[in-house]
Amino acid sequence: MIVINHKLFFAVSAFVSSLVLVPLLFSVRPIGIKKIGIYALGFFIVTFALFLYANFFNDHSVFSLGNYFLTLGVAIQTIGIRKFYNQSSLWLLIVPCTLASEVLGFYFFRIDPHYPSRLKCFTFFLAIFVFIQFYTVVRYGSKSFTNRLLSASLGIEFLVYLIRFSTLFIPHLVPSSPVAFSIIQISYIFVFSAVVPLTAICLMINGAHLLQEKYISEEKKKSQQKTETIGFISHDLRAPLATISGYTAMLLKDANDEQRKSLLSIQRSIDYQLGLVDELQVFSKVELQPLHLKPIPTDLPRLLNEISEYALALCSQQRNSYHYEPFPGLPIAVQMDGNRLQQVLLNLLSNAAKFTHDGAVTLSVTSETASGYCRLYFAVSDTGPGIDLTQGVDIFGAFQQIQATSNSTGLGLFIAQRIVSEMGGTLSVESSPGHGCRFSFNLRVPVSSTGSYRPDARFCTPQPTYPFPAHAAETRPLSPTDIKDHLGNESLEELASYALHGRLTDIENWMERHAKEIAASQFATLLHELLDQFDFAGIHTLALVEQRRSGT
Repeated sequence: MIVINHKLFFAVSAFVSSLVLVPLLFSVRPIGIKKIGIYALGFFIVTFALFLYANFFNDHSVFSLGNYFLTLGVAIQTIGIRKFYNQSSLWLLIVPCTLASEVLGFYFFRIDPHYPSRLKCFTFFLAIFVFIQFYTVVRYGSKSFTNRLLSASLGIEFLVYLIRFSTLFIPHLVPSSPVAFSIIQISYIFVFSAVVPLTAICLMINGAHLLQEKYISEEKKKSQQKTETIGFISHDLRAPLATISGYTAMLLKDANDEQRKSLLSIQRSIDYQLGLVDELQVFSKVELQPLHLKPIPTDLPRLLNEISEYALALCSQQRNSYHYEPFPGLPIAVQMDGNRLQQVLLNLLSNAAKFTHDGAVTLSVTSETASGYCRLYFAVSDTGPGIDLTQGVDIFGAFQQIQATSNSTGLGLFIAQRIVSEMGGTLSVESSPGHGCRFSFNLRVPVSSTGSYRPDARFCTPQPTYPFPAHAAETRPLSPTDIKDHLGNESLEELASYALHGRLTDIENWMERHAKEIAASQFATLLHELLDQFDFAGIHTLALVEQRRSGT
């Protein structure tokens, strides 16, 4: 009979397991006792069983005790792995199996000594425990490399247990004693010695990953709470500011020159604060609500003409000229979210008009069409002071101000970048101090129809018109509505007057009186949205634009 040196195998396994046991015990506190503590206890018991197998205590009588501790340790490890993946402990299955294994092992060791029967008993129940571990990792673990490695090692261990148990029914393959030579016995010892520490290492890596995810989740939660606070505060600040603005406008009508100077100073401060509040509200919405794109057939020429209409109003505030340079071959209709595109372009045009004085702002649009798709190239450039990009500041980050005197929260470009990214593009900038800025991006969109595009001649000449209030820049651009046939100029003028004076109740009553006329229109949608934000200046602009359209 060939005798194998089983002590060497188990001694190496015990040594490696001891090395793994130290960091495993230290990881219990950060990862959590409920998460990995039970498994760590089972690993400690298994490691102790390996020391018994290696006969470190120089007492052959304690060698066989290793079987009892091994079964107990693997059972506790199984419960630990179930807990690690947030699953039920399966007490009703694992505890009876553990008791049965211990009782039968004791019977075949002390009462009716028979090593092959004792080996069958331990192997059978260990196979059950390892299979539960394997199933738990495969069923509830992630698809990470660590989990795949863990499931593969447990699968191999279960396969070895299964083969070992099957061969115990073949007489010439059954070892007569623990030290007797057997290929299956050697394979089992080798696989077990490798899998035990490997399982612990994989769980520690997974635990560290989960711990990192927990920290990230907590940081996101804190960030969300801060953003919600910003949204609530900005919403509450807007109502009194809008009311003050309305009363200031009323006082301006009857004020003398000296009073007018003071009131205009108050109005400028209010406008500045309202602008900051608006940007904070938009930021909180973008952060708290995912950007949902709604691609629909969009009339591209009409959309760009409307954007240019607002660009003229924006440029007139700083005595800038506005240039619109469309590519003659632009498609007539495309499949895209036109509202999001309007939001981005108006944001860029608003910035350009804000920082440029007595200069020029240009919107250029070109396209390339192929195989039913069109790549649209947008660029907004100005002749303003420019940006020093060599300072390494991320101008697309939240709360990054382009200029020190920008009178803004620095959220506009952050929001624009988020939208462009969701639409499949990238917003880029070219600038240097004293040479203006050029923001550009391109989008690939399906083409619904093609034709001969003729831009509105008003927007292709550098001549500013429409001296709208400054808050027109904060209002969403409008698409054609169907209300001009139902509402007359007098009704729209009445709404504009209520908005100018911040008369919230009168605006709500006006909406109730004209509910049928504005029902199911985009005008009603925008009006409700602006009223929710107490944006009386935006409502005033909305009424003026619709009044102007009704007269055309």
